[in-house]
Amino acid sequence: MLLKAKCLGSLLIWESDERSHQSNALADGGISFLVDCIVSLKPVEIESTIRKALVVWKMRGSDHDKRLRQYEITSHGIEVSSPFSDYEGLLTGSPRRSMTEDAANNWAMAFAKNKQEHS
Repeated sequence: MLLKAKCLGSLLIWESDERSHQSNALADGGISFLVDCIVSLKPVEIESTIRKALVVWKMRGSDHDKRLRQYEITSHGIEVSSPFSDYEGLLTGSPRRSMTEDAANNWAMAFAKNKQEHS
């Protein structure tokens, strides 16, 4: 509370072992109750390309955006892009394209048409 009263903050950097496949190793370390915010930076492979992903796991007192987003470190600083909306399973190491609502509707219409033709 002393830091907050003086409008100061602290930064804790925690490196987790990528081989453990634990997306939120900070919570497992028993430290999550001490911090106000947990942000993970993780490399992800999509279509044979390594991209940088960012996710906010916890932000005390905030209904924050919980979607995984791509980021780049540029000469202007960190640039956060739109969410990885076309993919799922990025944190597990097994990314796959997610079925969008349009694709699901198209599939359902094709299935219904095929069913009518064979009835």
